[in-house]
Amino acid sequence: MTPIKGQATDGRQRRNRSEDVLEAAVRVFHKKGYASASIQDIADEVGVLKGSLYHYIDSKEDLLARLFEDSAGHFMAMLDEASNLDAPPVERLRRFAYACSYWYLQNIERVTIYANEWKHLTGKRLKTVVGIREDYEARLASLIGEAKEAGEARPDLDVNFATYFIFGALNGLPEWYRRRGPDPAERIAESYAGLIVATVVGGGK
Repeated sequence: MTPIKGQATDGRQRRNRSEDVLEAAVRVFHKKGYASASIQDIADEVGVLKGSLYHYIDSKEDLLARLFEDSAGHFMAMLDEASNLDAPPVERLRRFAYACSYWYLQNIERVTIYANEWKHLTGKRLKTVVGIREDYEARLASLIGEAKEAGEARPDLDVNFATYFIFGALNGLPEWYRRRGPDPAERIAESYAGLIVATVVGGGK
């Protein structure tokens, strides 16, 4: 994951402002949509002059790509943690499903951007993000495949279809979830984890 300019070498104050820029972009892109948002909007949200923003980013598209990379870093970390558990594959899948669902619910604005705005990237940035998404899908498919090889999944399970189904379910959370709704994020995440595991193991487990 590429650090924002100045993040690694300019000290704590620059590093914190870089994070401020990312979080401001999340709010602006979520509220206005990437296409309608401007660098000026983000600068206003951060509380700096537009020209100062270019100390941290190269362009609006650069900022969108960095948001994707940052979010994907969280997903990969959750996959790593689940994969390294000393537990049967289906339990590793359950733990990942819960952690990922809960992270989605806690970061619903970021997830909305991740699921819907990638199409605005171009050239090398688009290629990089598509590669990240494909790697993420392959890692999850591998985890599901391990459950099938261990005999914990139903025999007729199509690993690829299950992977797409799970991503579709997770990416659909922003369509209906409301923070002020009656169900806490923990309960929803637990339910999603159970449903995801049920998709893999079938009705007999």
